[in-house]
Amino acid sequence: MSIWTRLYRHSNFGGNSTFASLPQMSPPTSYLRISKSWLSSASLHDRISSLRLGASRNEQAGYVALFQHARYKGRYAMFSVNGNSSRDIMNLQSQNFNDITSSVLIIRQNSVELPPIALGSLGRPGIRERIRDEVASNRRLRARGDPIITWDMWPNHAPSQKFVYIRVPVRVDVSGWFDYDAEIRFWIYLYVDAAGRARGHVAWYGCWVEGGIISGKIKDRLMDEIPSSIGDIQEMLDEALSSLSIFELSGLYLLPGRAQTVGHVEDDCSIVLVKRW
Repeated sequence: MSIWTRLYRHSNFGGNSTFASLPQMSPPTSYLRISKSWLSSASLHDRISSLRLGASRNEQAGYVALFQHARYKGRYAMFSVNGNSSRDIMNLQSQNFNDITSSVLIIRQNSVELPPIALGSLGRPGIRERIRDEVASNRRLRARGDPIITWDMWPNHAPSQKFVYIRVPVRVDVSGWFDYDAEIRFWIYLYVDAAGRARGHVAWYGCWVEGGIISGKIKDRLMDEIPSSIGDIQEMLDEALSSLSIFELSGLYLLPGRAQTVGHVEDDCSIVLVKRW
C-alpha cells in the first residue's frame, strides 16, 4: 500500500525524473518529504514541469504538494488522487508552477477524516481576530498588518516536529526615538490527547527586530515580555480547539494554506482531524 509520485523535468513526462513513495508503516505516517537536496541530486530543483501520482488499492486517497521554496514554504500547488487510481499532470503551466518547485510533500488521507479546517478563523472570534485585539490592547505596540498563520514543518530547532507558526507583525513605539518594525513569533504544537481531543500548546517563541542602533535592546525587551502573553495565546488556542471536541479522534495532520488546489502557505494553515472510528 502506498501513495506515490514521479516528477519529470519536462512537460509530457519528458527528461530525467525521480520517483518517491509513501508506504504504509507502523506507526502510520502522514507525510513523505522530498527535500530541495533530493531534487537537486536528481537535477530537478526548479526544473519540474510534469508529474504522475497515484494511490494503491488499499489506500483511501492522498495528495502530492509542490512548494516554491525549500522546507515546504512559499506558493504551493496541491494535487489529489483517490485510492486504486492515478493521475497525469502533463504540464504545470496551467497552475503557473512550471520550473519553480524546490520541495515536495506526499500526504496520506484517511478514510475517517473530517474536511480541512483553516485555523485562522477557528473560534468566535477567530484566532487571527483575537490576536489583532491583543496587539491593540498593548499601548507600546501597533499592528503592522494582519497576523500571519502558517506552518513550520520540521524546523531546525525541532527537526522531528511540525508546527502551526504564528507571526505577528508589529511596530514598537520607542519614546524619544524612531519606531521599530518587529515581528513576534509563536510555534504551536498540535496533538490528540489520550481522551481523543485536539490539544495544542506554545512550544517555542521568538521575535525579529529590524536593524538599528537600539535593535538589540528592543529585541531583549520583547523577549522578556513575550512570556507574559503566552497565557493569552494558550487561552485562545484552548477555546478554539474546544469547538472541535464533537468527535473522538485518533490523530490529526496539517495541510498548507486553506487546503485549496493552489495558494500560499502564509494564507493560513489547515488542520485535518482523523476520527477514531
